[in-house]
Amino acid sequence: MKNLLVRSLSGIIYVALIVFCIWSGSAWFAVLSSVFTLLGIIEFQKITVPGPRTTAAKAAFIVDAAAALLLCNLAAICLSSLLEWWMFYIPAMIIPAYFVCRYTLALYDRSEKALHNAAMSVFSLIYIALPFGILNTLYVFYNAPHIRFLLLMMFIFIWLNDTGAYCAGSLFGKRRLFPRLSPKKSWEGFFGGMAFCIIAAVITAKFFTTGSMLAWIALSIMVCILSTWGDLFESLIKRTYAIKDSGNLIPGHGGILDRIDSLLFVSIGTAIFIMLANNYLL
Repeated sequence: MKNLLVRSLSGIIYVALIVFCIWSGSAWFAVLSSVFTLLGIIEFQKITVPGPRTTAAKAAFIVDAAAALLLCNLAAICLSSLLEWWMFYIPAMIIPAYFVCRYTLALYDRSEKALHNAAMSVFSLIYIALPFGILNTLYVFYNAPHIRFLLLMMFIFIWLNDTGAYCAGSLFGKRRLFPRLSPKKSWEGFFGGMAFCIIAAVITAKFFTTGSMLAWIALSIMVCILSTWGDLFESLIKRTYAIKDSGNLIPGHGGILDRIDSLLFVSIGTAIFIMLANNYLL
């Protein structure tokens, strides 16, 4: 009972924080994205680059963290400011500079896995910082109340998919979905989560927006699929490094990567979907 209360309380705080930042404007959303990015990269590199760090490795992490925060916010900053057109060349200069700096620092890393460490550092930016950068850019580019609603629904679809998959899987789960990576996931749970998302999409289209019901259902299905893939990919990471949870940051839930694993895949798909079908979701 104590564990259930702790898990429920931390989950409520987590959800409330996300909802607050979505509805409070681009600055708050940028802060949320930056915090999640930084915490996610710290956690990811603790998993993939274990053991004591050399001085060069510590310097490399500082470079990684700075580059991640820039990648997460740079496009949003450019879009939200009345800057000259040439300011958009800044990313073209910063990204190559990061690679040169990071790979040079790897030369001075005396550990046996210097190349592996450098590769994982760069991958952490692609895996974690890039999706949040896309969400930030999407938020600022449209800069309208409807985008806040769309992003909120994206999170709601993710949460409903998790809930529906757990309920249906616990009650009816027999056929394993991906036993190599997640023995507890079942096809019954997968379609149960999808059913929860589709029901939410129908309710949203009918009562909360004038958008196309078909578009909302398509968005919910896409979120369900990508959310599952995102969760399975994090399971691949954890099985590769023989750990149960990515960390213990959130009481009762594990680490931050355990909470945002689905989001990292869903955010990219949602951004593409919104750019292609935005008029059908309003």
